[in-house]
Amino acid sequence: MKLMTALFTITASTLLLSTSAIAKPNLPPPVEDVVKMEKIAGPAGAFTTKENFPKDYFLIPKNLPYLVGMTLYDPSSSNLGLSNEQIEAILKIKKELMASAVEKALVVKKLELEVVEKISFKHESAKAKDLYPKIDEIAKLKAELTKIHLDCIEKVKAVLTPKQFEEMLDYGIVNMF
Repeated sequence: MKLMTALFTITASTLLLSTSAIAKPNLPPPVEDVVKMEKIAGPAGAFTTKENFPKDYFLIPKNLPYLVGMTLYDPSSSNLGLSNEQIEAILKIKKELMASAVEKALVVKKLELEVVEKISFKHESAKAKDLYPKIDEIAKLKAELTKIHLDCIEKVKAVLTPKQFEEMLDYGIVNMF
């Protein structure tokens, strides 16, 4: 069993190194988008060390794939062989859905910071039960944000051929090791 685990690790590492040595992203990382998002988001909350805006405000921020990033900016994305039309279609999806996601994420962040302020910093802190309606509102907005993300996944998948989608999943899994 240990031998198989070691062989798998070596094989995955070799694949990762050889794939990333020849692969390159379809587009360079969108540094300007990151800077723009940081500016829109404003300062992080008092108990936050690093914020990933707007993704941190989704109901499921970590376990759903971010297909725009995987298809355009991942180091292996050139292996997909996307056409210029496909790249443009994915960029259009990103632009269409990003505005509404950012808008909702800003509302969620504002509400979260209000909760933190009321429960943590005021001399006469609010009672937890008084904050429950605001928590329900945050949960509803986070669910709406996640639905936008699901729509994005569905739309990007529709742009890809089945073969491209399988290739993307393969390098996504390899890059997890």
